[in-house]
Amino acid sequence: MVNVLCCMCGIPIAPNSSNSCPSCLASSSDVTKGISTESMLHQCRGCQRWHVDAGKWMACGLESRELMTLCLKNVSGLNKSNGATGGKTRLVDAGWIWTEPHSMRLKVRLTIQKEVQSGTILQQSFVVVFVVRNQQCIECQAEFRQGSWKCLVQVRQRVGHKRTFLFLEQLILKHGAHRGTLNIEAFRDGMDFYFPDKGKGARFITFLENVVPIKVRPLCLVLVFVVVDITANTSTDDILYRL
Repeated sequence: MVNVLCCMCGIPIAPNSSNSCPSCLASSSDVTKGISTESMLHQCRGCQRWHVDAGKWMACGLESRELMTLCLKNVSGLNKSNGATGGKTRLVDAGWIWTEPHSMRLKVRLTIQKEVQSGTILQQSFVVVFVVRNQQCIECQAEFRQGSWKCLVQVRQRVGHKRTFLFLEQLILKHGAHRGTLNIEAFRDGMDFYFPDKGKGARFITFLENVVPIKVRPLCLVLVFVVVDITANTSTDDILYRL
């Protein structure tokens, strides 16, 4: 095969559409152009959940797959066409870079590919820094407001021993069934779980029915307390589940 000279440095190379060697092509083309290298994430300090969008929060650990997915969604320009050729950027690899837990920074090394010219694909790696900011979620905000609960689930066990109730506590912690509660109060013969809405309270009761034998009193299944604010012309309904 006849070699040609690179149009920039003049070294012999195999013929290609750009007539440039890989080094010169990489120095003259930037496939990361238009992609942000710094972004911001919001985390609730109370429940350690991450803000997704439209008031939705997601629980995920550091350097987890779910957190990586959230970070990639916040990289501007990653899934858009950029450059004069209009080629689409292709994500090849993504990996975490270790940072100090108290630094409030997350670093991700991304490797992308993009067709810079017809038949010529360039690959490049770069680091994206995510700044973590604290922001309270709706549930944690409601914990500091008086009378914010809408559903109360009372769990009672009136026996001489507490083996079943202690076992239930371990199951609740293991499966994270207490997440979403506004407040938890302990009593001599049980606990009260306060929820911001009826749906979360119903899901908690369904969890209890699946792990331990419980009895719901038919006459005390749902008690609705209507609180009327005359000055604001509003009313709120508080629902009580008694088990």
